Amino acid sequence: MSSAPALGLQSRAQTPPQGHRRRLDIEGLRAVAVLAVVFDHLIHWPGGGFIGVDMFFVISGYLISGILLREATTRGRISFREFYLRRFKRILPAAALVLSVTVTAAYVIFYAGRASSIATDAFWALVFSANWRFALLGTDYMNSGSSVSPIQHYWSLGVEEQFYIFWPWVIIGALFLARRLKCNPRGTAVVLGFFVAVPILLSFAFALWETNSNHTVAYFSTFSRGWELGAGALLAVLTARFSGFPQKLQIGLLSFGLLLIGASLILITPETPFPAPFAIFPVLGTCLVILAGCGGTGPSYNRLAWILTNPASRYVGKISYSLYLWHFPVIILLGAFVEPDTLWFYLVAVTLMTVLSVASFKWVEDPIRRSRLGAKPSLKTGQRPRPVRRREVQGLAAFAALVLAFPLIAFATIGQRDASDLGAGSSADPGTPVTAMTADQRQEQLRAALASSEWPALRPNPAEMGPDGALAKPDEWIKDGCLGGELSPLAHDKDVTANALRCVYGPENATRSLVIFGDSTTMSFVPGIRKALEGQDWQVHIYTVAACSPVLIPGRNDASADECKRFKLWVQDQIGRLNPDVVASSFLRNDGQLSSGAVGREADAEWQKYVTDMGRYVVGQGARYVLLEAPAPAKAEPSQCITRFSVPSDCITERSTIFDGQSEVEARAIADVGINATFVPTKEWFCVNSRCPAFVGSTAMYADINHISALASEELAPLLRPALAP
Repeated sequence: MSSAPALGLQSRAQTPPQGHRRRLDIEGLRAVAVLAVVFDHLIHWPGGGFIGVDMFFVISGYLISGILLREATTRGRISFREFYLRRFKRILPAAALVLSVTVTAAYVIFYAGRASSIATDAFWALVFSANWRFALLGTDYMNSGSSVSPIQHYWSLGVEEQFYIFWPWVIIGALFLARRLKCNPRGTAVVLGFFVAVPILLSFAFALWETNSNHTVAYFSTFSRGWELGAGALLAVLTARFSGFPQKLQIGLLSFGLLLIGASLILITPETPFPAPFAIFPVLGTCLVILAGCGGTGPSYNRLAWILTNPASRYVGKISYSLYLWHFPVIILLGAFVEPDTLWFYLVAVTLMTVLSVASFKWVEDPIRRSRLGAKPSLKTGQRPRPVRRREVQGLAAFAALVLAFPLIAFATIGQRDASDLGAGSSADPGTPVTAMTADQRQEQLRAALASSEWPALRPNPAEMGPDGALAKPDEWIKDGCLGGELSPLAHDKDVTANALRCVYGPENATRSLVIFGDSTTMSFVPGIRKALEGQDWQVHIYTVAACSPVLIPGRNDASADECKRFKLWVQDQIGRLNPDVVASSFLRNDGQLSSGAVGREADAEWQKYVTDMGRYVVGQGARYVLLEAPAPAKAEPSQCITRFSVPSDCITERSTIFDGQSEVEARAIADVGINATFVPTKEWFCVNSRCPAFVGSTAMYADINHISALASEELAPLLRPALAP
């Protein structure tokens, strides 16, 4: 079916819908939306910059639904062929070009594992399903500490195109019912409004539930995002024959809409429940700005709207789609050559994304969108369109061939090189790692790594660590699913206590027992702890939840997730029931878990008290308490930093004095506990004079930015043993 009858409204339509005129203010809104996203990704400001995507959803829903309604009104039918052809020409060419360049660059820059992962992301993006790809991988859009795909921003295109698979049918169904009911134009608008409003309410209700139950999936879910596109569609229905507001009211709507958008950019943060309910504020703000510009406008309105309608805003809005596509690959790929978050990085990134966006808009996006490819005779006049020139067809065929050829050639040549290319020029043997038995030996290995001018053949190989370094992380985390919590998609049981009860290792009749209690940082020490106790008749209980610090924060002062609060109370009961010989913990401090909002010395004082309270509780139960100092976060994610063009000195982490200060707070806290409590400083296991290499011997130190690799953990066993089993 290439078209479907709508209403037969052609004879009733005395005037075209108002949405037919060009809206300069909407061009400006696009500029605000894309710049918000770009600045958020580039300089991490404003905190709510990601709401630019929500603005795009509203704008898209309004414009596309307006086109469908105009077609139904003026032609009496909706042509699916023309609708999807327009979407194809508008969306796919530029998107495919960026994917092609990104995948090709990935094979040139990165080793095979990282590049292949990006290529897989690109495939899902090409078929407009990237949002479900990232949702199934458990990607946390707000967590920049994981391995970030340069294709990740394509999730929003997936949401839009999935929405438009069924949305024309909703409009056709509403118009068909209105025709059966013999509705006049006003009655037709009521039926349309009902058909649009019901999916909006259902989607918003689902978004509320999914944001609360699984926010990482909710962020990417078409079902949790559909209401935002629907809001724009409802606005198109309500304003189809709208003559406009009085000018004072227009100014009020525009001002309030811009205020809502501005407040959302500043007040909404990555910690805000999103997309529901708080996406309602940028969505409402965008709707109000669009509504204010419907109908006629006067000089006072135009002066205020100049912030959106000036030539610069309109041009950025015009190229906003190309800019959105290019900005994220530029930021991620450039980070392999230039240190991120520096002035030079910002200048190069802005220059590259601007040049690429302008060029692709001028020579790809706009020409193909305006081409007569696939045009049919007018339904109204029967006049045939200008024939498609052979040169246009040849040009499009050449473009498609190049888009496919470059990544395929990169895969067939560079991508097929053996992963052992990493360190191929080094004499290091990855099969014979040397484990340091003492702290002095460890320091010698670290000094050698810091002095190295070429990469050894590393184990685990950063090229083969997989997404988020999963293949380099402990089996207890990745295979056994012992890291519980909503932020840990690999947990075997959604209930954090039931999940923890499964994770017991060692003989049932062991004479000694140890409880490992903490967050994912604690989990990264598990291989080393287990190896340190191997063959010594220990039973090990692993009680870990992602982003759940193992300290006793009173409920009223604890801003952790509810599951974390409940888990900590349960662990206290378990310690009392099991009477373990040792409780071992570690954690990466997050001041956001303090409901007081304290920072600096005030936060130090709170953490010192809460760590001390935890130590005293454990010791009071007759166990020894061992707190391991957390490793400093790495400079960059291994597969991002260790590339075909980098050298070891590029990936040295400079440990901050702030991190040292936090470790000193923990040491004082354990000292306050007294006997049977030990703070284990680990700085010299990873760093020499606060300079920390990305490897030691032939072992890659990190699996991702915040977690050491399982092999690196195992090699700490001789250093851990004296603290755990003196």
